[in-house]
Amino acid sequence: MKFSLKLVLCIIVIMACILSCSRFFIIRQSFRHSIEKSANQNSNQNIAQRYYIESNIVKNIQQGEEITNDKVIEYIKSLYSYIGENSEKIALYDDKKNIIFSNFEKTKDMNINLTKETDNYYIRNVEDKYYMLFSSYLTINNDVIYIINIYDITDLYQERDRQIKEILIVDIIILGIASIFIIIFSKLLTRHINKLNIISKKIAKGEFSNRVSIKSKDEIGELANSFNIMSEEIENKINSLNLVIKQKNDFINGFTHEIKTPMTAIIGYSDMLRLRKCDKELTKKALNYIYNEAKRLEKLSYKLMDLMYLTENNVELEIIEIDNFIDKISSKISNLEDIIIKKSLEAAKIKGDKELLEVVIRNLVENARKAEPKDKLILITRTNHRRK
Repeated sequence: MKFSLKLVLCIIVIMACILSCSRFFIIRQSFRHSIEKSANQNSNQNIAQRYYIESNIVKNIQQGEEITNDKVIEYIKSLYSYIGENSEKIALYDDKKNIIFSNFEKTKDMNINLTKETDNYYIRNVEDKYYMLFSSYLTINNDVIYIINIYDITDLYQERDRQIKEILIVDIIILGIASIFIIIFSKLLTRHINKLNIISKKIAKGEFSNRVSIKSKDEIGELANSFNIMSEEIENKINSLNLVIKQKNDFINGFTHEIKTPMTAIIGYSDMLRLRKCDKELTKKALNYIYNEAKRLEKLSYKLMDLMYLTENNVELEIIEIDNFIDKISSKISNLEDIIIKKSLEAAKIKGDKELLEVVIRNLVENARKAEPKDKLILITRTNHRRK
């Protein structure tokens, strides 16, 4: 799953949770407030009705009349004929919890609690309707009569359900619209990450010169800058490795070429000594040349080992008098035939490696000889080189 899609889903889920919790809390508080308001109104009405019944009973007692259950029922009927039977329902119970009177046919299904506490109410659900019940009592001739007032509050629950449905529809619309904007903004926010992903894939394929162009001052901008620095370091390392490999290959090729000349001379002199008789002077000269060239090859082989396998060791440089050094090299080169080597050098000392420097000068002289100069002259001189 892409990061942008994860971001969209996470934000939508969070928004849905926040909206649901906030709406639930608001509806719950509103519904509770409505229930309490209805309870206060019904409680006041219940107190007024009970006061009416009690006042009539007291009045009749003072007049010397006998108060019976039938008389109480008569008072209640007269009361409801005045206020209307549709306003509320009522049920009367004796102290043995038998129904004396009820104008509500579903009284038996309500599991009514008979209590002498007059301030409490409870709610019953009967056939998808909700009723609020208040319990009170009267004492007549040492007999207790319980009065249960029943109020229909189904409209409060219907209003709550209606609000829940409307809010659910509104929340779905809000989440739908918000999702569109979230998708757009997530694409905008993650476009830089997509660029980084594309460039990283190119670098993984070996295209190390690619860079990310992101001008942003946030964390993504810092990440892009770090990514470019990393890419540059990788490119430099790769170029350095390639340069080292090229230098090693060039060195091996040059060393192979350089080794051919002394080997050819060694083979030639040794073959001459093997096939014909030579005087002592020529034999000594040939043997010295073979020995010197063999020693030079030995030094070159050691130097090659140092450069190829002991790369951590630095080449040891020493002071070389360049004038005498070139004279010694010229005397060792035996295949110049009638070529003359001249120098135009000032007395100078340089720092370098004798074996490697000898290889360079020999190669230069050999290349000059192969060019077949018309005057048979090879001039070794110093040129001025100005650094810009």
